[in-house]
Amino acid sequence: MSNVLDQMGMGEALLTGKKAWQYAEEILLQVSRTFALNINVLKGKLHKSILLAYLYLRIADTVEDDPEMKASEKEVLLDKFAEIFRYSELRDDAIAAFEEALPESWHKSEHPYMNLCRNTHVVVPLLKELPEVYAAPVRDVTVEMCGGMAKFALRQEAALSCGWFTLESVHDLDEYCYYVAGIVGKLLTHLFAADTCLINDARKAEMQKFDVSFGLALQVANIVKDCREDSERRVCFVPEEICRKHGFEHSYDMFVNAADSSGSAAGAADRFETAADRFETAADRDDFEKRRAAVMNELVQKTWKHLDDAIAYTKLIPNVKMRTRLFCLWPLFMAAENMKLIGDGSIIFKSDKKAKITRDTVKRIVKTTMKHFYSDKWIEKEYNAVRNG
Repeated sequence: MSNVLDQMGMGEALLTGKKAWQYAEEILLQVSRTFALNINVLKGKLHKSILLAYLYLRIADTVEDDPEMKASEKEVLLDKFAEIFRYSELRDDAIAAFEEALPESWHKSEHPYMNLCRNTHVVVPLLKELPEVYAAPVRDVTVEMCGGMAKFALRQEAALSCGWFTLESVHDLDEYCYYVAGIVGKLLTHLFAADTCLINDARKAEMQKFDVSFGLALQVANIVKDCREDSERRVCFVPEEICRKHGFEHSYDMFVNAADSSGSAAGAADRFETAADRFETAADRDDFEKRRAAVMNELVQKTWKHLDDAIAYTKLIPNVKMRTRLFCLWPLFMAAENMKLIGDGSIIFKSDKKAKITRDTVKRIVKTTMKHFYSDKWIEKEYNAVRNG
């Protein structure tokens, strides 16, 4: 993929002002088409603050996700990135220290994620153009997320050295999802309140009861959708305690040949055969399929509970704030339609293709919510129709 700055006809020139904002808008489209749809429905300072927040968190996520970097190196790099946001000045020396510490290969890569990281000096100063009521929450969430990501990077490396990265408990899952998504819900409440006087202290307090669930709903939905892809890199976010309830010694036993695991995650990592292939009788295979569907169904039900809260959160946004409501409604209804498609969880293992909604479904969601965004009654009725479908 060609360099974003080259596409803009700017080469590696130092960008400021309007050109820097243009870069931020262009790179958003390359690092996330899904979130670009939601972010670009917003306008003004709210649009700019959420755009920048997304880009900063994408930089942190790029560091955390790098498969070549050691966890200790990720920890150092994430701390350098967090250091930029610990002070309102957003010091140039802290930005330069982060960019200089990036892996050498990133400076040569054409991948948009790496392009964004090495242009931290372009996107970070833009935050200083926003009022403090918008900028402060963005700084805070970036620092908090960097700390959480560093913590889980260290845990993941230690676990993968023994074979697989797994989570022991539902509490562990909630903690992981909080750091990568739940705190985004907290950020949104602060930014939504900054954007309108219609969200007074009392309404904001009500929204804060549900805002973490807004992020968790989308994150757990993604974990359900992506669990098979995650297994291919020896990662499983399905808590072990849920798997044991349904007769699996380890979460990875849902994905790999039991003969290879023999109680050892290291052995289980060697092969990625469909687990159902290891059964001699149809009855054994059916039992296995039912048990792992039951495991996934628990996560589906967990997603629905978070979605319930997220819908309640969205209805607390004043209904005159059309763009803000649409920003929330689009991903929530898409997640709900995905959970409806996945049903009891069995479909996840029945096809090599990931279960996901069609473009036509996305278009329908956009069209209908734009007509009815203001109506709490319609939102509740439409959501329940999907939930109970």
